[in-house]
This record gives sequence, structure tokens and C-alpha cells, in this order.
Amino acid sequence: MTKVIFIGGTGTDIGKTYVTCLLLRQLRTQGFSARAIKPVISGFDANDIASSDSGQILMAMEQDLTLENVKRISPWRYEDPLPPHIAAADAGEVISGNELLDFCNSQAAEDLDYLLIEGVGGIMVPLNYNETMLDILQRLGTPCLLVTGSYLGTISHTMTAISCLDQKNVPLAGLVISESFQNYINFDLILDDFTKMLPNILIKNIARNDCSTDLTTLIKGGS
Repeated sequence: MTKVIFIGGTGTDIGKTYVTCLLLRQLRTQGFSARAIKPVISGFDANDIASSDSGQILMAMEQDLTLENVKRISPWRYEDPLPPHIAAADAGEVISGNELLDFCNSQAAEDLDYLLIEGVGGIMVPLNYNETMLDILQRLGTPCLLVTGSYLGTISHTMTAISCLDQKNVPLAGLVISESFQNYINFDLILDDFTKMLPNILIKNIARNDCSTDLTTLIKGGS
């Protein structure tokens, strides 16, 4: 049975794709059958697939960077780098929560060990004027691996996101602190700081361009 993990963030440009790709490569290296999808993407340039989040995921799965392959993992693609509900409106569309949910469930039905679903923006980003990404996550019933940063203000943003997940009864698989361009304290001290604030949550921190930290223990329930 496929274990599905949702990769959510406390905000946009927080490191979700980096974490998704790193986790995907680590699982596959360990011999697990794993793939990832990013159902909704904004700021997508079909002429520069390699630099897109979807393109990064395809490379992590060792798949060709073709638009056809992008469509398989990212059915909702928008050129405008805007919140998805606005990007969709600019394209004359409305993102349907039911259709998004059906797509994710169809991917989870494949014969895999792990399916990673990367969200768009933060966990409360609107998909339309009635539903947020968190609403879809709740309906999926899958654990969330939350990605946050190391910038000033991140602790408040992280605790707010965790509170929102709790209110919707979404299980938290763990927390990944992805190093921001500017840390609020020395990065080596941040993990200890977060651990004291959130002692009952599995936490890993990854410095910029770090590929060595094993993130798989978070989704396997290890320590």
C-alpha cells in the first residue's frame, strides 16, 4: 500500500521543492519505489522547464524534461507567478478542489512505496475563493511534512501552521528547517531552539545545498 506524504510549507519559496527532491532521491537510493507530484504550480515557464519546481521533481525521478511529463505531475500550470486562485482566474479557470483531490487519489492508487505530494505556497494558500490547500490536505487524510525557514519570524509562522494543521486534525509527520538566506541566529543553534519550543515533534534542519541529512527518518517515524 502506498504511503502518501504531503510536503507543505509555512510560506512560499521556503524550500518545499528542495526537500521534496532530496527526500525522493534518498528514498529511491534506499531501494523504495517512490515518485512525487506537484499538482498546482504558478510561475511556470514552458520554455524553461528545468528551472521550474516541476522540472526539478522530474530530474529527481530521472525523467525527461518534456511538457508531457510535466503535465503528468502538474496538471494545473499557470504562467503568472501569483497565488493559484488569482493565477487561475487570469487564465480564465477556477481550480476545483474535487478534481484536485481526485487527481491526488489516483496517483496514490499506483503501486508505490511512497508518493510525495508537494503543495503550492503555504498550507493556507487559497485554491479558489472557497477552498485552501489545507482543506484539500484534510480531505486527503495524509500526514504533512512541514517545511519552514530560519529567518526572523519563522517560529511564529511555524507554530501558526502547526496550529492550523491541528485544528484540521492533519497528522504532522515532522518538521524540516530549510536554511533561509538570512538566519535569525547562528544556523547551528536553530535546531536546538526549535526543539525546545516544539519538544514533541520530529525535526531536522538542512543547510543550504545540504544533500547529506537523511530526511527519510521523518516519514518512516524514526528519530
